[in-house]
Amino acid sequence: MVSEQRPLVLFDGVCNLCNAAVRRIIGWDPDGRLTFASLQSDAAAAALRGAGVEGLEELPDSFVLVDDHGVHVRSSAVLRIAGWLGFPYNLAKWLLVVPRPIRDAAYRFVARNRYRWFGRRETCMLPTPQLAARFLDADEPRVVVPESEHPDPEGPGERRSWIRAWLVRLTVVYVILYMLPFPFTLLGYLARLPLVGDVPGLAAAVGWVSGLHGLLMNPLTEWTGRALFGVDATFEVTGSGDRTFNYVLLFVNTVFSLALATLWTARARARRLSPRLLDASHVLARYYLATTMLTYGWVKIFPLQMPVPGPDRLLQPYGDSSPMGLVWTFIGASAGYQIFSGLCEALGGYLLFWRRTAFAGALVTIAVMTNVVAINFFYDVPVKLFSSHIVLVALFVAAPDLPRLIGFLGFNLPVAPRGRRSSWLTTRRRAITLTAAHLALIGMITTFHVTDSLQRAETFGYGMERPALYGIWRVESFERAGLVDRENEDEDRWVRVGLALPSIATVQRATGEAVRMRLAWAEEDRSLSFFDRGGEPPEAPQFFYTERADGSLELEGTFEGKETRMVLRRSEEGALLLERGYRWINEYPFNR
Repeated sequence: MVSEQRPLVLFDGVCNLCNAAVRRIIGWDPDGRLTFASLQSDAAAAALRGAGVEGLEELPDSFVLVDDHGVHVRSSAVLRIAGWLGFPYNLAKWLLVVPRPIRDAAYRFVARNRYRWFGRRETCMLPTPQLAARFLDADEPRVVVPESEHPDPEGPGERRSWIRAWLVRLTVVYVILYMLPFPFTLLGYLARLPLVGDVPGLAAAVGWVSGLHGLLMNPLTEWTGRALFGVDATFEVTGSGDRTFNYVLLFVNTVFSLALATLWTARARARRLSPRLLDASHVLARYYLATTMLTYGWVKIFPLQMPVPGPDRLLQPYGDSSPMGLVWTFIGASAGYQIFSGLCEALGGYLLFWRRTAFAGALVTIAVMTNVVAINFFYDVPVKLFSSHIVLVALFVAAPDLPRLIGFLGFNLPVAPRGRRSSWLTTRRRAITLTAAHLALIGMITTFHVTDSLQRAETFGYGMERPALYGIWRVESFERAGLVDRENEDEDRWVRVGLALPSIATVQRATGEAVRMRLAWAEEDRSLSFFDRGGEPPEAPQFFYTERADGSLELEGTFEGKETRMVLRRSEEGALLLERGYRWINEYPFNR
């Protein structure tokens, strides 16, 4: 017979998480509708006997609720406790409609790891004098329970979970398959070293090893696309990471991961993965993330990924740009913002190299790359799959420490330092050798990115010398097929030209339409050719140009099958986007 008294919450008195949860419940229950007692107390045993339960061996050792409707355990106890609290916490009670096996699976996962994640104490919680009336065991002596006698959810008595073992193996296998051909891509850094690159055939051998994954997977992915989906999944480098090939490869990796994880679990049963194997997978993931973040970080520190908007962009109306083009213009217009973004990415990368700072590096990477993922999705930048997987790999690296962070930030729990010593550092000599190799690798990667970025900056970045023709030009006179200026149709007549030499141009016609085009420029021949961005340059130059003494530029040739001649004069109008600069004081918002 259940006593008609206030609902009683029984909790594990030596669990830090349970004690923190009880303190929160008390704060959310100012009317005092709930009472409490630790499961280790005599009061709890008496209450359970009164409810018809003879012993604790059939109950979980974290949360139990005893009320007028009986004894509730696991997720049902937690959700019914929430029902006694105020708004909005009482809304959680509606989760009782979720099937109990699903709810209890999530509950057991937390309960099984609560000591490892949040720690435990030797004595049960001692309530303050103000709260003593709500604790049925307030007058009982606090029994000291040595850690060796605590029930260990991870011990031999815990029922092994095949599903949990399979999910862990699936995660490890998928992450490793996705990262391939890493770590062989690290050989690419070696191939660029002078001592390696000068050895005949060595650089080619390094390139073959790092490209072996593509030799195996690309044909399989192309065949899968044709055979299963009826699509052309041919591999080609286009600058997009969201091609048909990438989605089919995602399917292939998923199928392999499911198969390998299932076979592995069937062989190893529900045994846990060895700490050494888990450590190795996390090391691979850390180095993969670190090298990736440094690649993108350094190319932004030397603002090269999003170049300063050139004449082609400045001449193009906002409405004619694509969402991705708008993002490139937005970031490229501010070198400071791009450098800041690169520093954040590089910070995450360098922190990931070190075991003690890997968690901080993973958190920085998650924060930075989540913003990148949002930009990619909402502005249709075609690296959605890649950036999303970077966040997933960062979560994989951070996973062992995330519960401790949640306990610290969410429940104000004390957090003990986590052991960081590598299982590979068994001797002092090996530790010194691995540390030296580690530092050499970081130095090599950093040196490569700095020297490569400096070289690229001189070629097409901030350090390059702009050609004399670079800029926006007004069309002073336009003649085509014998028709002069306004005698031509507006859709034929050019009015302004933006030359972003050496490869891009924008042509604005009299209709107002501005079209970005590819540009073929031969300084020796003094020739220019304008063609579609997705096409090939014409075999013969379209225009030959002459720089006249008055500073104008004369173009003469054949364009769209018609003899064309035009005189261009450099526009003196500056671009507000680039010339506005930074102002400490703004009396009014300068929003144009």
